[in-house]
Amino acid sequence: MPLMASLYTGVSGLKTSQVGIHTSSHNLANIHTEGYVRQQISYADREYSTIGHSAIGNWRLGLGVVADETRHIRDLLLDKAYRQQAGRENFYSSQYEAVSEVEHTMGELNKEAFQNSLKQLWDALSEVAKAPDGSVEREGLVMYADEFITRVNAISDQLQSYQYNLNQEVKDTVNKINSLADTIYDLNLTIQGIEAAGVEDANDYRDRRDLALDQLSQLIEISYTENEHGFVSVRAEGQEFIIESGVFHMGTEQLGAEQDSNYLSPVWEHLDGLPVFILDTDINSAKGNDIGKLKGILLSRGGYKADYTDIPVLPENYTNAEYEQYLKDAEEYNYNTGASVVMKTQAMMDRLINSIVTMINDKLCPNKEQTITGGTQLTIKAGTNFYVLADEVKAALKAANGGNDPIMDDYGYLVGDETFTLNADMTTSMLDVENSGNGYDGELGAELFSRSDTTGRYTELTAADGTVYYVYNPYNVFGEEGLYSMGNLEINQQVLEKTSSLPLWNSEGEANYPVAESIIKAWSEASINLDPNNLAKKDFDDYYQAMLNVLGNDGSVLKSVTANQQQVVEDIETGRQSIMGVSSEEELTNLIKFQNAYNANSRYINVVADMIDTLINRVGVH
Repeated sequence: MPLMASLYTGVSGLKTSQVGIHTSSHNLANIHTEGYVRQQISYADREYSTIGHSAIGNWRLGLGVVADETRHIRDLLLDKAYRQQAGRENFYSSQYEAVSEVEHTMGELNKEAFQNSLKQLWDALSEVAKAPDGSVEREGLVMYADEFITRVNAISDQLQSYQYNLNQEVKDTVNKINSLADTIYDLNLTIQGIEAAGVEDANDYRDRRDLALDQLSQLIEISYTENEHGFVSVRAEGQEFIIESGVFHMGTEQLGAEQDSNYLSPVWEHLDGLPVFILDTDINSAKGNDIGKLKGILLSRGGYKADYTDIPVLPENYTNAEYEQYLKDAEEYNYNTGASVVMKTQAMMDRLINSIVTMINDKLCPNKEQTITGGTQLTIKAGTNFYVLADEVKAALKAANGGNDPIMDDYGYLVGDETFTLNADMTTSMLDVENSGNGYDGELGAELFSRSDTTGRYTELTAADGTVYYVYNPYNVFGEEGLYSMGNLEINQQVLEKTSSLPLWNSEGEANYPVAESIIKAWSEASINLDPNNLAKKDFDDYYQAMLNVLGNDGSVLKSVTANQQQVVEDIETGRQSIMGVSSEEELTNLIKFQNAYNANSRYINVVADMIDTLINRVGVH
């Protein structure tokens, strides 16, 4: 019996050596497989056979060795650290990419630098200040002003186009998150099915699931637990995401009319559209909420196209109530517009453009609050758009029509002349005729810059005595505030057709040097600040440089943080690979070891077989 048991012992050695060879071969075959974790055989004694007894115990004979389990070599703590830090790296790297894209859009790294357009406009204005009545100077001003607006509108389009691209990336990332969740859930079921009998380990499927968890952690903040049956449950941004009954998919919804935005926001479909993220709060490492590429993309994109009105302005000689409101607006700015590199750039850039355009227009065609006394009969021409009119004019027109709107076509244009008498004094913003210049032909001069969505800067109201009042149009043809804003600017068509319509002559027909010189003077005055965090007022050139410095500083900080996070992730990954990575040299050594063990067991079996043959065929004969 012991001799036959020795044969079984040799066979167990053959089998376990063969398992070792297969495992090492499997490791080598997957040395370049992403996410693969090296496997290791754990050996244990096989059962013993009792062959006798003695006064001090039993005589037992070992029956060999058995491959106890195939170990999955991972460090769970390193996995958790890697997934957290990889998520943080992607959060900051996605924002750094956005800053880089914005800097490229501004053209400061190539020959299309916006600063060139700014300087050309300044030079053209300087030439006009020297000779306001010179046709060459006026033509040069209009040409460079047109190039300036073309460049401004191009920057506006590029920034918004990039927002659209980020919006699509939000949708794609949400789809990828859902796809990874489905993959993890399916692998959970597969692993449970394989390991349910307790005979086989589903290590390769576990590798694929761990890889999916690695990828998911880069996109969104996750936490996870594995139960005794091998099922991994996942929570994303604090909400249940993958549970045993299925996956709670993430969806997207438009931010909606409340924010005047068509951009997408990730929501939990099973929670009636509950937003996945709360972005109007502090996001930093101390709170542990600076994790995930999706959140980084959302912050970079923002919620809508920003303009100069998003930057709060503290009024001169403000009251306590105005100051308190300013503080609230400043906090809102920092959590929303200021938190998005694209929106912040749009707002700061638009503030510069609006200030330049408004300053030039206001010097050429200044406005002031004027009052038309009650009882004055006024006429407004047919073809005037009702929606662009000042509220005071709209109210007077409606009052004259018994509280009804005047007769107009489907687009809001008056069908005929409207003559009405003011029931009371009407005060509104009008052209300051006394202080504005004239065109070369003595007619009222025209502004240089116009709004694309508005029919004109002024509407003419003609009194019965022949006096003409030029009332400022504050709205566009949709009844919304008409802004001198990026993407909504053009050169006045009247000026394009005839540069002599610029108000660069006085009432005596002489060159209006004071108007031209006032533009140059205002350009160099410190009049605007960047945002609530940069209160020092600057002139236009210094403002632009300060804006670029803010963007450069943001990029530098994000680049530094991203580089540090990349190093942290690389260090953790190096630690992970030292444990779970496949070493070709080590596996080749194991192959030789197991092959030698296999050969040794083969020779052992041959020896035992020869002994059995001798005992049976030779000794047994005698």
